[in-house]
Amino acid sequence: MWIYQILIASLLMNFNPESGKIEIEISEFRNTNGHVLVSLFDNGKDFPDQAEAAFKTLKVKVSKKKHTLTFENVPYGEYAIIFLHDENDNQEMDTNFVGAPKEGYGASNDAVNTFSEPKYSEAKFKLQQEIIKLDLKVFY
Repeated sequence: MWIYQILIASLLMNFNPESGKIEIEISEFRNTNGHVLVSLFDNGKDFPDQAEAAFKTLKVKVSKKKHTLTFENVPYGEYAIIFLHDENDNQEMDTNFVGAPKEGYGASNDAVNTFSEPKYSEAKFKLQQEIIKLDLKVFY
């Protein structure tokens, strides 16, 4: 009898109906240099430029023009994503003399502004189900 109790307890530990996956497809990379750095934020305080404060991060070698990445075991709630195509692998966004980005970047909801960084309020979305899929585009 105790073996069934252990089995049921084990199954329940791996089942969390209050968390899900965020699957993102990022398309339109202009080349296969460097990595894509993706940050998932659960609040707007440090969004978009404090990656070390992000809820979760991913770093993936860019090997094709389109990548699908997944954040797993994410509690239901509100989030925003920001990403950088770090072509020269220096772990930062390079800018030109007027401060405009020289590398590709993007955000959830394609919340990209011409003259300022993306805003959390424009990039936020809700995870309220087992899986959510987002299609994002790299802007250069």
